[in-house]
Amino acid sequence: MTSEAGENGRDRTESFAVLSEGTIVGHYKIIEKIGAGGMGEVYLAEDTELRRKIALKFLPPHLCQDEGCRSRFKREAQAAAVLEHPNIVTIHEVSEHQGRPYIVMQYVEGKSLRDIIKEKELPLDEIVDLAIQICDGLSKAHEAGVIHRDIKPSNICIGSDGRPKILDFGLAAVQGSEHLTKTGSTLGTIGYMSPEQVKGEKVNHCSDIFSMGIVLYEMITGQRPFKGESEAAIIYSIVNEEPEPLAKYKSDIPEELQQVVDKALAKDIDERYQTIDDLMEDLRLVKSGQEVLHAPPAVAAKRRPKVKSLAVLYLKNLGAADDEYLSYGITEDLIVDLTRIGTMRVAPMRSILKYRDSDDEIEDIAKKLDVSIILDGSIHRSEKAVRVSAQLVDINTRKNLWANRWEEPPDNLPQVKQFLAQGISQALELDSSVVKAAQVGKPEAQNPQAYEY
Repeated sequence: MTSEAGENGRDRTESFAVLSEGTIVGHYKIIEKIGAGGMGEVYLAEDTELRRKIALKFLPPHLCQDEGCRSRFKREAQAAAVLEHPNIVTIHEVSEHQGRPYIVMQYVEGKSLRDIIKEKELPLDEIVDLAIQICDGLSKAHEAGVIHRDIKPSNICIGSDGRPKILDFGLAAVQGSEHLTKTGSTLGTIGYMSPEQVKGEKVNHCSDIFSMGIVLYEMITGQRPFKGESEAAIIYSIVNEEPEPLAKYKSDIPEELQQVVDKALAKDIDERYQTIDDLMEDLRLVKSGQEVLHAPPAVAAKRRPKVKSLAVLYLKNLGAADDEYLSYGITEDLIVDLTRIGTMRVAPMRSILKYRDSDDEIEDIAKKLDVSIILDGSIHRSEKAVRVSAQLVDINTRKNLWANRWEEPPDNLPQVKQFLAQGISQALELDSSVVKAAQVGKPEAQNPQAYEY
């Protein structure tokens, strides 16, 4: 029982239902609680008349006396109820139980896209297919004049059949309802907002397109494109900064897919996709391996230099066991030097060590490390010389990009490292000025004993 003054100043006393397993709500029987968020608690229930599972979404008790929250909750049901589409969750009815409004909706047996992204890396073809279906659902909403305003992975459920369903139209704006799209409002989830949304400006369907671009980027990379340690930092990034290229996180990204993401994430609305159908059409072209129609390659290519991905495999020690430190030291130094360049994604040492004594083929290792280029080599030290062999392999073409062999006096190990780093840089056609600035291959350790520590 809760008693307090309502918005009109009158005392208002309400008794709100406490829900648990077995609770009867209309002709629905609660089975279990399956989710909760700021604007709702979701329960799995049985429709006792039709003998089917459904989902009941209740407004939390502490919000039940807030007229704004009650109106927004009802608006969610109204916005989604007019949308019949296989990629939008179906709304059956809206009602109230002991002071608590609730929505009866289709129960989707599956996982949220957010959880799936956290659990595993999705194949590109699956990502594009999911994105096309989500766009198709949004197209239906936009056609009906409904702007979702909170598109994000946690609001997309992937059913057991692999079909995505858009959920939670609680922040939806309906065309013609001016009070829902007024300026000064920043409703939504910060990390998935458009620039106009975070600035509190009036939004239209293009804001959903920007949010869809963020979801697509996150599906591909596992990372959000706009990050920060505070809301202010994230907002600054959304408004002012360009996302890292997709290839920094995942190799073999089609240039056409990068173009699509770039256009969806254009900060200027006029440069963004003007309809979700245009975005969907380009995704279908990417899926079929054709050039995209709506995202000009010149724009994307100018903003997105191609990022190479490389793994320096642990140099095999062909000498005495006591010389193992040489393999470790040179491998680590090479990784550090090449990482400094900044225009190339280099697998970290901790990942390389997992394959230190592996018998896996380099193609399999490259796939596990998500790189397209491998440096493989060996080192052997005798009393008179240190011999190092190395080859740079393009995994996609299975061609050697570069190979070399050196023999140097034992006290000239830093020079060997320099030869290796410079050879790799030249073979990959890296910008010489950038390589020089990063001091790649600089022989800092003049004493070979330094590799022991």
